[in-house]
Amino acid sequence: MSADWTAWAENRHRVRNRRALVRTAEPPPPPRATALAIDFRTNDYLGLGARGLPSRRTSAPAGAGSSRVVAGTHPEHRTVEAELAQLAGAQDALVFSSGYLANLGIIGALDAPGTTLLMDDHVHASLRDAARAAASHHEFFPHQDLAKLEHRLEHTGRARPGGRIAVIVESVYSVVGDATDLDALARLCATHHALLVVDEAHSFATVPQGTLARTHDLWNHERDARAPIIVTASLSKALAAQGGVILFGGPAHQAALWRDHVVNTARPFIYDTGLSPLVAEAALEACTAARGENLAAALEERRRRALSIIGRRPAVERVLEGGAGPILSLRMPSPGSALAAARELDEAGIRVAVFRPPSVPDNISRLRLSVHADHRPDQLVLALEQVASAVERAWGATAKCPFAHGDARPDDHRHRQILVEDPAAVRQVMGDPESYVPDNALTTNVPLVPAARRILATVGFQLPPVLASATGELHRKVRRITTPYFSATTVRRRLPDIRGICRDSIRELEAELESGPVDLSRTIAFSVPARSLQLLSGMPAPEPSVLQRWSADSLELFWGWPERSRQVGLARSAADFYAWLSNEVKESRGEENLFADLLAAGIDLERVVSLGYFLVIAGQETTRMLISTALYRALEDRSLWSALGNPQSGPGTANELIRQTLRANSSVPTWRRQSAVSVDNPGLRADPGDHLLLRLSGEALPDHRLAFGHGIHRCLGAALAEQEASLVVHDVARSMPGLRPSGALPSWLTLLSFQAPQHVIVENP
Repeated sequence: MSADWTAWAENRHRVRNRRALVRTAEPPPPPRATALAIDFRTNDYLGLGARGLPSRRTSAPAGAGSSRVVAGTHPEHRTVEAELAQLAGAQDALVFSSGYLANLGIIGALDAPGTTLLMDDHVHASLRDAARAAASHHEFFPHQDLAKLEHRLEHTGRARPGGRIAVIVESVYSVVGDATDLDALARLCATHHALLVVDEAHSFATVPQGTLARTHDLWNHERDARAPIIVTASLSKALAAQGGVILFGGPAHQAALWRDHVVNTARPFIYDTGLSPLVAEAALEACTAARGENLAAALEERRRRALSIIGRRPAVERVLEGGAGPILSLRMPSPGSALAAARELDEAGIRVAVFRPPSVPDNISRLRLSVHADHRPDQLVLALEQVASAVERAWGATAKCPFAHGDARPDDHRHRQILVEDPAAVRQVMGDPESYVPDNALTTNVPLVPAARRILATVGFQLPPVLASATGELHRKVRRITTPYFSATTVRRRLPDIRGICRDSIRELEAELESGPVDLSRTIAFSVPARSLQLLSGMPAPEPSVLQRWSADSLELFWGWPERSRQVGLARSAADFYAWLSNEVKESRGEENLFADLLAAGIDLERVVSLGYFLVIAGQETTRMLISTALYRALEDRSLWSALGNPQSGPGTANELIRQTLRANSSVPTWRRQSAVSVDNPGLRADPGDHLLLRLSGEALPDHRLAFGHGIHRCLGAALAEQEASLVVHDVARSMPGLRPSGALPSWLTLLSFQAPQHVIVENP
């Protein structure tokens, strides 16, 4: 220990650096002009901060001049207080110079002999500081644990008979982003005659009712007056102004009583110069905009969209917290990993907040994202996909093709199948469907929980053997009907139409690129195979975003390793898809499409639906993944990209790229079979009943010929997939020679039999 203050400060600086806990108070650098620019860092939930200074409707002074209780109360103060109360559903309000001071003020106003403060362990630092400064006894209860709070209320009532109790919580917590059960909490406080303070810093003006207190009817006049409810809020978050407010509800006389009490006892109000009248005027305009423009509804739509995007990735969903309000919080392995991810995202123009010890109550580092009402939906999707990839990679997800060099299955799931890697052994298995049956080709990779099975049962979900999972005469009959729709001859005949689809998709892509970066995997890589499948088969297709969601969810349900809690959501999606498809198949009778031909040939409805279930998905999703992977590889190599765009030699270069992608990085790197025999050959050892996982793609394979399978179950759409992929890669490179990668490095989708980069983001300078 040193008595030298400078040495002490230098040592603290070294410790902060070593622990990656250094903070700065400098403006962030501007993003590159061509990059995505989206802000998740600030709490400007309604997007009002971007509107600039308000119009000057009055000659309000910049400063209040003195304390509000001396001569510092201006008309603007009472006007904005009335507007804030109306927005919140309160009777009256009192503004402070900051939200921090408002919290200090309310706790100070409650501080008196006989008062006990019971505080949630995650409440804001301002409330903790206020409690430390108070003479009243205070203690913390475990975060969101109402059972423990009830115990503390009972204990305090017995230990301090006749004393007063105040419970202090946040409506939506600033770090984790979770919401308090205000209904249950208010009932609990009423039972014990405890005053309730709710800090609505992160919910005020973000909900249609203005506050969650009003949403939950906490200020109902019939509530027990012995258990008042007081709300605090910040004016610097959703309203993008400055200052704080205490809101008083309930009967008018009770609200007036409490406002008068705070005015006369809250030291941060009495001894601080009043809020700037000019700032009060800005807050007034923000209130008017929040109420008049229905910004809370826009924010709610963005919040739901953000949760949907983030929740698609199981590894990200696992570390996701909050989401009840506009805050999404993502746990990170360490302070350093959180900082590294934030820096990478910042390079891509995506600004996220990093919360690290000591700013977090549980010593867990997080990325915190604040969703705004003015986030453009397309940019929101693009940014959150990159955030998800950065988080996945921080937790160990690969940034390279998963099955290219090894076995990408999780260690604790490798026992489920025997991996067969020798190409000759793979051909032996796929060429002998009697000894190695396809019974497990289209079954779930992991057992489904009863709740998921019940959801599927409600729509009669069943997938009887029909094509990829069938053998014998049924398989031959279905294949005879289906093959003409996707044969090489058909593809050649319809090639001009497919080229037209590609040209249309390129025009759409060029238009989108004028507004900023674009994800090729969700645009042209999706649109060409989806539209081509519909063209060739005549099969119906749902709206593109719905098809993408159904495809991703079904692939994960059948070929992923979803945790029990996640299976239920995936099953709901699969059930929705199955119900939609069943109806479409029924209505196809008499039409000119694949479904109608199968039904006319006597294939029963259930089997046609079974075929359609995976054909609608695999017919476009696996090709989307193949195109995405090929584009990702090509864009990493400028000379290759240039060669692909050559009008003369480009098509040949594209064909070779697709074949090399199929060889080493195919979107379908493995496939399942089940052994019906005992075998002990080099490269293949199995007993009857053993599940086999056959390698179809990888760097060690000599060519691409196994990528579409082998034998009677070889993929019907092989010619179509190769043609589409080659066409897209060549045409995009020819049309946009300056296209270049943009944004954060993608993680890879890793399922038992499917893989692809999660996004392929580009810009066209």
